[in-house]
Amino acid sequence: EVTPENEDTRISEHFQLRDFLTHDQEAVWPKYLVLRASLVDKLELVIAQLESRGIRVAHMQVMSGFRTPLYNARAGERGGRSKISRHMYGDAADVFVDNDGDGRMDDLNHDGRIDSRDARVILDAVEQVERQHEDLVGGVGVYRATHAHGPFAHVDVRGNRARWGRR
Repeated sequence: EVTPENEDTRISEHFQLRDFLTHDQEAVWPKYLVLRASLVDKLELVIAQLESRGIRVAHMQVMSGFRTPLYNARAGERGGRSKISRHMYGDAADVFVDNDGDGRMDDLNHDGRIDSRDARVILDAVEQVERQHEDLVGGVGVYRATHAHGPFAHVDVRGNRARWGRR
């Protein structure tokens, strides 16, 4: 149960409860959140892996964490959401590095552009984390920018390896 009083609770070095809340039910309190600790662990390890490669991560933005089944169904598969989305189980997050706070992915590969190749940098870090931590294996998807959002990476801990998107 998440309330206005506890939504800022820090759950790890880089994340608070609020980061993983569903985007529907804006005015509804309390909110309920499903969040697997292994997802938070994996994201923290991905951040550490990026930083070990010289990529500063002051802020990893969770674009989408937990989704209620109703919220997930609203966009449907035509909107790019799976009917069985891992987000509904609390073990997936769509993320991007946003150190400058502009709401968009930063130029992680330093090529002067912001595109899906920057999300690929996150994918590469996930690959390394999964090699070192077999218990955190899961899915990684790379997504291009659209009119609604910039590029991002989907990261989950579903228990089996899955990859999709531009690689």
